[in-house]
Amino acid sequence: MSMWLPFAVFILLTVGFVLPCMLDIANTPDWEFAAMSKGMWMMVAGVFWVLGAIAWLALGRPHRLFVPRRKASLGFDPAAAAAIRHPAGRPIDRAQAAWRYGNAARTSGPDDDAEFLLDLGRRIREARDGM
Repeated sequence: MSMWLPFAVFILLTVGFVLPCMLDIANTPDWEFAAMSKGMWMMVAGVFWVLGAIAWLALGRPHRLFVPRRKASLGFDPAAAAAIRHPAGRPIDRAQAAWRYGNAARTSGPDDDAEFLLDLGRRIREARDGM
């Protein structure tokens, strides 16, 4: 039993600590690295294993503030900021849309049309009687 304990600790540390740190390094954008490059951090975390992962968490990981998706225009996420600046990413202003596109009559579904419902009922009765 004691032979498997070091192996189990090795697996638990690798899967539970080092691997998530390496995935965090790999998913961090290149422009967020300050002192060392992404490749150097991957090498440090891979070669020095647990110590490298601890170094990444203590020294290398960028200090990220929690920023909601709509606040991304502050410069934390360039892609989200670009999406917000694009007209399709903005919320719809109903008053402006009504002014721009005119007050078009609201469309209604076929179940709101009394004439259609009467015709549909007639067709159903005819189909039932024909069988």
